[in-house]
Amino acid sequence: MSNRVVEQQNFDAKDPFAGLALVTKPVPKAEPGHVVVRITLRPVNPGDLMSIRSNSMPIPGSEGFGIVHEVGEGVTTVAKGQRVVPIVFPERQKGKRSWQQYVSLKQELVWPVPDSISDQAAAQFVITPWTAYGILTDLKVPKGEYVLQTAAGSVLGRQVIQLAKHWGIKTINVVRRAEQKEELKALGADEVISTDNEDVATRVKEITGGKLAYGALDAVAGTLTKQVTASVRDGGQVFVYGVLGGWDATVGVGDLFRGVRVAAWILPNSIAERSEEYIDKVSKLIEAKIIVPLEGETYDLADFQLAIKKSTEVGRGGKVFLTG
Repeated sequence: MSNRVVEQQNFDAKDPFAGLALVTKPVPKAEPGHVVVRITLRPVNPGDLMSIRSNSMPIPGSEGFGIVHEVGEGVTTVAKGQRVVPIVFPERQKGKRSWQQYVSLKQELVWPVPDSISDQAAAQFVITPWTAYGILTDLKVPKGEYVLQTAAGSVLGRQVIQLAKHWGIKTINVVRRAEQKEELKALGADEVISTDNEDVATRVKEITGGKLAYGALDAVAGTLTKQVTASVRDGGQVFVYGVLGGWDATVGVGDLFRGVRVAAWILPNSIAERSEEYIDKVSKLIEAKIIVPLEGETYDLADFQLAIKKSTEVGRGGKVFLTG
């Protein structure tokens, strides 16, 4: 028995994905207090592609779903054969990522999956819904106020819409293509702005009667951040959590004078202190179908290059998965 692993063996900044290869490694043994998980399903997340492009770790993969293969001495939380989520995100510096078949983790990083949650939902339990829950919670938008978000057509953007609707928060959603408008409104979006034919700041002012959005979530950065900050109330908060538009973000000085605050929001800062809260709250939201993960196409682990290509397509639909 062997462990198939997608590994970055060399790196070329011009073509970072070309350095990935499928290799075979030994299956890890369960040390005391550890659990070996056989990962069977793993999503291709934007953060995974970012880590490959930046050559920041040898094995990609920020989350997944699997079955307990072996338990070490002293493990009491899970048993062999049990359905689990291996929470690999905090282990990123140790090569214990999810684009491999077997991984050994401390028992506190292995979450038993309830029967009410599907394999596909469990595989994308951590990164996207934890971010949607955490970033919206930290923004502290009062019920009835507007939150503005960019990249609203993404899987995470859709979950923000679902969660905000459940909490009574109104959403203004920025997309690149006008054809996404009706789809997002059917999901529960209050307002949708398409950047291909609308000015964001002008439309937000019209929608809110000049009051502007209470706060904003920006997955794009780049020049769009300037429009986002101009659309937020005096003293409002903008969380930048993605870099789809580049690693620089433009902000108008006049908006800084208005007290608009711009800060990065990243999940690793929250995991150590809030993982129990995230697991408890998000699992209940998924079980109640308030947050509904969006599933897309699946590829065998050996076809990781095809999966990467599919995950970067515009309008691809749901999350792309690697299986096997």
